This record gives sequence, C-alpha cells and structure tokens, in this order.
Amino acid sequence: MAWTEPAAWFEQLPACYLATGMLLTDPRGRVLLVKTHYRPDWGLPGGVAEDNEPPHLACAREIYEELGLDRPAGPLLAVDFVAADGDRLRPMLYLIFDGGTLDDPAITMQEDEIADFDLFPDSAASLMTTATSHRLPRALTARRTGRVTYLAHSS
Repeated sequence: MAWTEPAAWFEQLPACYLATGMLLTDPRGRVLLVKTHYRPDWGLPGGVAEDNEPPHLACAREIYEELGLDRPAGPLLAVDFVAADGDRLRPMLYLIFDGGTLDDPAITMQEDEIADFDLFPDSAASLMTTATSHRLPRALTARRTGRVTYLAHSS
C-alpha cells in the first residue's frame, strides 16, 4: 500500500454525526423529558454537537440553551450507534450523560425550540419514539450500576 499524506488519509475516512442527551431526575426519581416544536414525541434534553465540540461540553451547552440549567455533563451513561437512514445520510453516535438530581429545578424554557417539559416516572420511555425509547431504561440502569451501556442500531 502506498504512502498517503495524513490530511488526505483523514479526508477519505467516514464521518458521523454526534448528538448528546442528559439524564436528569428529581429526588423522587422522575425523569425530566422535553417536547420540541419539531418532533411530536418526548425525549431527553440535549442536542447535536457543533463542529469540533467535545460531547460533554455540547451536552452542557444544550441543557443551558434549552432549559437555562447551568449543569456540567456528569459521567457517561450510554452510547447509541444509529445507522444512516433516510434523510440522515451519515451514522450518528448519541451519548447520554448523567445530569444528576434536580432538587429545585429553575427551568427557563427556550420557547422557540422547546414546547414543553415535565417530570415522568421511569416508565416514561413509553412517551418516546420506538427509535429512542430503548435508551432511557438502559441509561437508568447504567446510572444504578455505574457501568456505561452500549447500544447499536437501536437495539
């Protein structure tokens, strides 16, 4: 195999999207979910990382932008590999970080993006799409056990 300049070699490698979510619960164990204006279902707060942005910082930034919560992203709980499909031309890595317990959440919604938020029991996965609902119980288990979980192709 012939030598390839590093820049050319990196240029030809596949790329993927990077998105993050934060698991936040209240003292009773209820999970904070958000409903955006652009999706009909509930989901974990978070969003897509900007170019060259570390995932944990992207997560904290999104939580601040969406909910006005100044919280660092805690330990990594789950990694979900999602294959390219339809309009999503590249695969995506979705990372869930532990945001800890909200004792008295002073949430300020970003109303142009977030339509609603609420706290739900851990059965809240039923409010999420079938493509994302598997993440919540696995992230909750990872929080309890201290072991990061890996999901692939929405399994």
